[in-house]
Amino acid sequence: MIAVGQRFENQTISLDGATFRDCTFSNCVFLFSALLPVILEGSSFTNCQWEFVGPAANTMAFIRSLYRRGETELVEAIFADARSADPHIHHGEGHAH
Repeated sequence: MIAVGQRFENQTISLDGATFRDCTFSNCVFLFSALLPVILEGSSFTNCQWEFVGPAANTMAFIRSLYRRGETELVEAIFADARSADPHIHHGEGHAH
């Protein structure tokens, strides 16, 4: 799906493989499984929910389990990497045990 400048309200939207540019979302539920890339550029979100399913849910469960085991430094490094403007920069050298 490719959407430009559209408004979405009260919908469930599968993100995998989709491109949304300059769209407005209100009261939507987004499903993300991490099977295909997603582009979200210049869009706004009001009162939306994000649901991770399939491989994305497995990734979130893994990160949660690391955090609960006390691997907080590793989890923080993962999120520092996500916040980085350069996808090739990796923060920290955390290791799961």
